[in-house]
Amino acid sequence: MSILTFLARQALLLVTCLCCAVWVPAALDALLDLRIVRSMVLFSPVAGDFLVQEYLPAWTQADLPPETAALLEHGMIHRRADGRALSRTDFENALPFLYAEGMRLRGLVPVTIGDTTYDLEALRRGKLILGLRPSEIAPRRNDPGLYALLDSRPDRVNLIFPEDRFRLRDRLEFVNADSNAPDKALTDAVNAALAREGFVFPATAAFGRDTIIKPWDAGWFLLDSQGGLFNLRRVRDAPLVRRVTLPGEARAVHVQVQETRDGGAAALAVGSRNEVFVLYADMSARQLACDGYDPARHWLKVILDPVSETCVFDDEATIGAVRRPSGQDGPLDRLSRKTPSRSGGPGRAAAWFLSPLRLTLLPEDTGFLAPRLSMGGGWSLFGMAVFGLVSAAATFGRVGGMLATVSALCWGALGGLAGACAAILWRPDAADAMDASPRDEVD
Repeated sequence: MSILTFLARQALLLVTCLCCAVWVPAALDALLDLRIVRSMVLFSPVAGDFLVQEYLPAWTQADLPPETAALLEHGMIHRRADGRALSRTDFENALPFLYAEGMRLRGLVPVTIGDTTYDLEALRRGKLILGLRPSEIAPRRNDPGLYALLDSRPDRVNLIFPEDRFRLRDRLEFVNADSNAPDKALTDAVNAALAREGFVFPATAAFGRDTIIKPWDAGWFLLDSQGGLFNLRRVRDAPLVRRVTLPGEARAVHVQVQETRDGGAAALAVGSRNEVFVLYADMSARQLACDGYDPARHWLKVILDPVSETCVFDDEATIGAVRRPSGQDGPLDRLSRKTPSRSGGPGRAAAWFLSPLRLTLLPEDTGFLAPRLSMGGGWSLFGMAVFGLVSAAATFGRVGGMLATVSALCWGALGGLAGACAAILWRPDAADAMDASPRDEVD
């Protein structure tokens, strides 16, 4: 067996094992019902308690009482915080600000909560939902480096992309997109407006929504070299700058711009100590009760309504929620639950045994292609040993000698069942037999 044939075979096995490390675990998750479905926690102003929606894998449903199993819908179960199961209809009826249309169809509108009665329009306009994921926070977010400062003209219904973009240098530099040349007049005007408001150059970050598909434009939020937060907008082609002050002298490290349809909220801001603030259209800020939130690993959802302010944060293992009355500093209600589908049960062990290595190309905590290789502990080691030895035994004593046997051992261990099958099917004797040339047969 020539060295080129050997290297070609190793390259083929490498590609096979890499593909199997991506797709075989995904197939096993679907076959064994191992997908991780995040739970949802909401605070009900009607029940005065948290409600939970969670996914129960098939292997856990057999232990449910008959009356609870009857309420399952495609594996989803709705519960109160104490574990009592609810029907989906009761779950929705207890959340009038989120399911106003469904309650209208059931004839349950208007709704009285406390001393206040809400009609359909009040229910629709009463809720505000904002969200943030780890992949949207620097340095994991996608940052194009060129930003469009839209012209927010009050007399114009729609938003239009400008001909220029700005980038962060020692100062903000505006570049005309048509001529690809700096726009000195606009650059000087914007930087002068920033300097008048106390902006300390250079800018270290820019946060905004570079799209015209939004109800209105909140502009861009800029961090200066001292950590100060400023809002930059363009109105009638003139720069408008406002300094944004967070409560408690907090320092922002990220701003997620999310202009709401009613024009009330502009963004969520995350502080250097993991505080969370909601920024309103007038650039005022209010700190939310999000104790326990970790921007590096948690998905965050903020739900505001006339009754409550609720922060819900979760990773794949647990979900937590903190709620306080709207416009008040307390009292706080808290809930923390494990995600039922995270454990995986016996199927998880079988999946790690059959495929010891898992290659994830797009992790949830980053907006970039970031391949990550993971193992499943003891079951992965056991699978690597079994399939490595099976591959080595199947190729031992054949063409290629000890080198071919060691190669099969390695690929069987790394690829699990798929790697062992590939190493056995593409063993050297079979390949060399097909490589025999007509000249060799004549000789």
